[in-house]
Amino acid sequence: MKNNLLYIITLLISFTWATSCKEGGRIDFIDESIPAPPQVSNVIVDNRAGGAVLRYTLPEDKNLLYVRGEYEIKPGVIHETKSSYFKDSLVIEGFGTPGQYDVKLYSVGKNEKESAPLIVQINPTTAPVQLAVKKFRDTFGGVAIDFENPEKANLAIVLMADTADRGYMSELITYYTAMPKGTFTYRGVDGLDPVEQEFAMYIRDRWGNYSDTVIGSVTPWFEEFIPKNTWRDYTLAGDIPPVNANYPITRIWDNDVGQDGFHGMETQVLPHNLTWDLGRQVKLSRLKYWPRGHSDDMWKRGHARIFEIWGSNAPNPTGAMDDSWIPLGRFESLKPSGPGSQITQEDIAFAREGIEFEFGVTDFAPEPFTPVRYIRFRTIATYAYASFSTVHILELSFWGELMD
Repeated sequence: MKNNLLYIITLLISFTWATSCKEGGRIDFIDESIPAPPQVSNVIVDNRAGGAVLRYTLPEDKNLLYVRGEYEIKPGVIHETKSSYFKDSLVIEGFGTPGQYDVKLYSVGKNEKESAPLIVQINPTTAPVQLAVKKFRDTFGGVAIDFENPEKANLAIVLMADTADRGYMSELITYYTAMPKGTFTYRGVDGLDPVEQEFAMYIRDRWGNYSDTVIGSVTPWFEEFIPKNTWRDYTLAGDIPPVNANYPITRIWDNDVGQDGFHGMETQVLPHNLTWDLGRQVKLSRLKYWPRGHSDDMWKRGHARIFEIWGSNAPNPTGAMDDSWIPLGRFESLKPSGPGSQITQEDIAFAREGIEFEFGVTDFAPEPFTPVRYIRFRTIATYAYASFSTVHILELSFWGELMD
């Protein structure tokens, strides 16, 4: 009995010791008596659009944890930014107006004690939100906004109109982008009527800085949705086949934008083609391309990066790319977040809405509005970034004008 009691006591002590060690974990000792680190020195100012980069020499102090910059981007609006002791620079941003501004630099210790501020003057140049260029233009079924964003800043382009005829304009849509240039369009739910309409537009950044507001009138061009009930498979020799019977070409026009769609045979040498019959003659104005919805496919693998649309009224049955085919448009599918492997929520939402392209006169397609009955989707490059690739098309829709 005595031995059993001794065993239980020993077990309880061991358990208590093990538990306390596990819960206690690492204990960091911070000496509250250590003074704040010295200030940084030898500060070099590199003024930039809407801000500056400050480079400096760090103090030799083992207590230093980070450098903090404090500055006023506009009256009463204070911002701060931090940089760890591993770096010798600090990025200052958020200024909407060029001018001279003070930045207070603090050296902060591990005990959170701060040095006296070192005041540095910066002279930000014109902010990205002001450098961005924007303009309206007429387009099929709506209004198009062309923009240039030379600083590749994260911007929001806000389109407004007085849709309710209340005497003031309200927001219609906000388009977020970091692309250096591009176009976005607004057509409402079913397209805008082909009558003159007034719109307003401005750009803002994440610090609440605004561009000027541009007001203009546009007259949307007539277009109609091209029904898909007459579309038929017209696969020609040399066209890329589906990977298996579950992903036929007909899934391109089945009005299902779920996940799968058409999936071509893997490892096909680029470029390759898909051909189908619209069942009637049409004049095309724009298209929407939905890439496959799986996370392994969107902006990856067989997501078409560069593709062409060709049209014909009497295609060569051999499948040859001869004079029976008319070039209608060459398009590039670009991620809103820009180049690179990172895929943002904005990129995903953009693709799920369908990526829109307009037909227009170019060197590649001098006669893009020629009425055609047969369509050829020619994949030039994909996000596999290889000389061979499958192609995925979840859904494809056309707008334009029915000719018969």
